[in-house]
Formats: sequence, C-alpha cells, structure tokens
Amino acid sequence: MLKALGFGGSSQPKHSASTQSLTALDEPYASSDRLADAEASAERDRKRAVKENHHSGRLPPGTEFALCYAEAQLMSAVVGLLSESVAETLKSFYKLRTAYKTLEGIHTTMSALELELNYGDTETSASSQHSTHSTSNESFATPTESLSGSAGSETKSNRSSIEGITLKESSRKASRTPLSRISTTASRVARDELEMFTASGCSLCFGLLLLLLGMVPPSLGRVMSIVGFRGDRKRGISLLWEAAKADNVHGAIAVLVILQYYGNAVQFCDIVAADNEDGGYPKERCHKVLARIRRKYPHSALWKIEEARMEAVDGRLENAVEMLSRPIKSEMRQVEALILFEKSLNSMFLHRYQDVADGFLKLTTLNKWSHGLYHYFAAGCYVELYRQVKETDAEKAEAYAIKAEELILKVPTFMGKKRFMAQGLPLEIFADRKVKKWQARATATGVRLVDAVGVSPMEEMIYMWNGYKRMDPDNTTGSLKAIEYGQDGENQGVDEQAIRWLLESVTYLPTAHYEMAVALWKEHGPGEDYGEIKQWLMKASSWGVYELDTRVGMKIQTALDTINNAAPSSS
Repeated sequence: MLKALGFGGSSQPKHSASTQSLTALDEPYASSDRLADAEASAERDRKRAVKENHHSGRLPPGTEFALCYAEAQLMSAVVGLLSESVAETLKSFYKLRTAYKTLEGIHTTMSALELELNYGDTETSASSQHSTHSTSNESFATPTESLSGSAGSETKSNRSSIEGITLKESSRKASRTPLSRISTTASRVARDELEMFTASGCSLCFGLLLLLLGMVPPSLGRVMSIVGFRGDRKRGISLLWEAAKADNVHGAIAVLVILQYYGNAVQFCDIVAADNEDGGYPKERCHKVLARIRRKYPHSALWKIEEARMEAVDGRLENAVEMLSRPIKSEMRQVEALILFEKSLNSMFLHRYQDVADGFLKLTTLNKWSHGLYHYFAAGCYVELYRQVKETDAEKAEAYAIKAEELILKVPTFMGKKRFMAQGLPLEIFADRKVKKWQARATATGVRLVDAVGVSPMEEMIYMWNGYKRMDPDNTTGSLKAIEYGQDGENQGVDEQAIRWLLESVTYLPTAHYEMAVALWKEHGPGEDYGEIKQWLMKASSWGVYELDTRVGMKIQTALDTINNAAPSSS
C-alpha cells in the first residue's frame, strides 16, 4: 500500500507536467505537499525493504521504492523550479542531482542483471533500437544502500520459461492448471509486473534527464557538467524508446515525451539529420507508436494533439487547425489550454490574426502562466490587422489601433508575476523590452503608439517558433509582405532594419551566425563543410547572455550534436 501511495503521489503530478509543457503547473504549492508525502512514503518503504532484506523477485531490496522516491524528487524539483524563490530553486537542483544519481545507480544495477523483459507484441518493440540496458559501457557508483547488495539469488539459468506472461493469459490457463502451480504462476506474474514497472520507470526518468540535460544551451551545459550533470541526447532518447514499449503508465508518458521532443524541440532546429535517419526525426516510427497508443486510449485528448502536431510538422497546417478545432472533451483544464495554444500557433503560421488574438486572450482564462506573453501575442495580431486596413478602411483601422494599444500597454503590468528558476520568463522579458522601445520611439517621434511599432512582431514570433519551416509558398509570401511593411518609413532605426533583413533572409533562406551555418547545411548537406559550419555555430554559442539565449541555444546545441555525430572521425 505504501508503495502504491508513493507511486500514486508521484505519477499524478508527472502527468500534469507532461500535459502542461507550455502552460506549466498552475498551483505549484498545492502539489508540493502531495509530493513531499510521496517522497517520505517511498523512502520509508525503501529503508524497510533494505532492513528486512526483502527481495522483490530478482531485484535488490528496495529498488522499486528507490525508483518511486526518484520520481517524486523529479516532480518536486519541477515544482520548485516554477517557484519565485532562489532557495527553492537551489533545493530543486539538489533534488535533481539526487534523483539523477539514484536513477543512474538503478540503471547500472538492472543492466548487470540482464533481465529479459517481454513487452508484448507492439510496433515499438518490433522496430525498436537495441536495448540500452546491455549497451552501456559506463561505470557508475551505486547511489543508495538499496542498490549495493546482492543482485538477487535467481540467475539466468533458472529463469521461468513463462517470463512476461500476462494476467489475462494466466486466468485462461487456470482451469487446467494444478492449484500448486497457480500460486507459483501468480507469484511470477507479480514479479514480472514489478520488474517491468521498475525497468520502464528507470528508463523513462533517466532517459528524460539525459535528454533534457543534452538540450541545455552550451553555456549552461558547461556549468552543469561541473556539478555532475552530464546529458546525452542520443542515449536519453534510446532509453525513452525502451520505456515506451511498456504497457503501463511509464510507457504512456515515454511516448508522450518522445512525440513532444520530435514534434516540438527538434522542429525548432534546422541543422538535424534527415527524416528516418539516425539523429533525425523518425517519422515512420513516431506514426506507428502514436497509432498504437491511440488504439489504447481512443478518447484521450493528448494523443489527438500529437496527431494534429504531426500534420503541422508535415506542412499541413490547415489540417492541423481543423483537427484542433473539433470539440474534444477533457476533464483537465490544462489539456484544453494546450489544444488552444497549439491551434493558435498554427493559426499564426497561417496569418489568421483575429483567430490568434482571440485564442491567446482566451488562454488567460484557462491558466495563470505567462499572461504577459499572451497579451503580447494578441497585441501583435491587432497591429497586423491595423496595418492591413490602414489605407483602405479608416473605421476598422481605428478600432484595431485602439485594441492594439490597449493590449501593448498591459504587457508591462504582468512582468515578474511568473518566474522560472527564480528569474523572469525569457520571452516575457523580450516582450517587455520591445514595448519599452516602441513607447520611447512614439515619444521621440510624436506618433501614436501603434505606428511606433517596428518590424512585424508576429513575424518575429513565427521565427522564434520556426514557423517558416512549416509554411507553404502562399504563407511565405504573406510573411514577406508583413516583414516589408514600413521599410521606407522615417521612424525605422538601424536595429529595425537589421531585424527586417534577418527575417527576410530567413524567409528566403538564411544569414547571421547561426543562420549562416544553416545556409551552409541547406546548400551542401551532410558530408561537406563540417568545419566551416561548426565555426559559425561556435561563434553563435559564445555570443554571451541575451533574452532568448535559451531558445536559440537549444537550436545551436542540436546543430552541434548533429555536426559532431555526422562529421568524419578524423575531424
């Protein structure tokens, strides 16, 4: 029971974090007490199992409880990072490190056991990569006393021939099985379920940590490696695919993380391997795993979001918006917010400004996260609507201008209300700086605020979300028209002209440090100019601190990983 309480307390918030990747946890402090209870429960049971030398099948005493403890710590760390307290942020990093070392030890122990787990007949296992449990050559210290003892008394030679049997199979055979064997079979089924739970949970959590740590900007990555955090994107995603085979909560979350990674993080980047190649977007495999999970959870809104995102990734933005516009029932307000956020982004790429403005303003009623950014999005949309009719419909133009100015002035009022790692949100800081620049320009030139806005703020946001990668020629033409607005105006400074040139070059295909590397990659592809591409990337990575260094840094790190993996070994 205590184990169930520990796991229940940690798995519920884990679902929340997965389903709120952009809306975040609305009530972090309400979750922290529950997570503290989960940590305490799991740790008590782990210590008891070690003290009593209680073996759960072939696992060392307390291994499953150590996993529950690490899961609770991970979610507790996430909640702490969302707080406004520096002290809570520091505690969160300590918990992340503790969980990291615990999971590292569990993974090493289970690799040594070489358990042959039967995940069943799924598309994932049929096309799976090799098991990471048997490929790791690294030597890790065992972090807890629960993992330092015997690896279990049962060896490969005496393993059950019915390993991996399901409860349904055992019930069908019960009528012709002697009673003495029924209890033995039930015991082995329970053992297999527990081993599956522990193995899949370790692969999920450790894989996720390795993946995320492998994606941090280069500057932060160097600092984190000093304190013992070392990411490995390739190994992390391999562990997640391993966890995705499991027919349990860990498997479902692993699938969600994989689809989020390839549908979001990878799509933000330009220098990546080709689809279905090592290191690239495994399109066929993602489609297969989504089809499997959709059959199991046909009414889940989460998988419908991922289905729509795959349409957008393939450039079918209209289809994606249509799918996200269908009525979808969900008991979670956060899922509704995710659907609306995804729909609004795709509508932005289609230049449907009124829909985008309405969507982001509605988001302020669905969650408490980043209202400054939501108002900035909506304000930018009304600026674009104003510009479209300024010369043709004075009445509409005035209405749009009033709305745009009202929303622009609201953006600074939300600054500092939401923080991550005890710091302001990067995109909100960016939006606040832009608003201050527009206000200063309006005062200096004597024009109204809406006319002091520089290069299309919506095209800047499209660039931040790499929307040009998903656009068809008609929408690309629409972007160019929006970027070119006001290019001959007297109020445009050197910085606005630089932004315009950058966005135009990205729309056509790119220049600037990172974009120069992208241009070389697009022109020559893998196999040539690795050295020159890497030089441009290294220049971009060492630029220093700026508002969007986290977002751009992820692109740079992905590109460096791609180049380092693809370049000849002699280089």
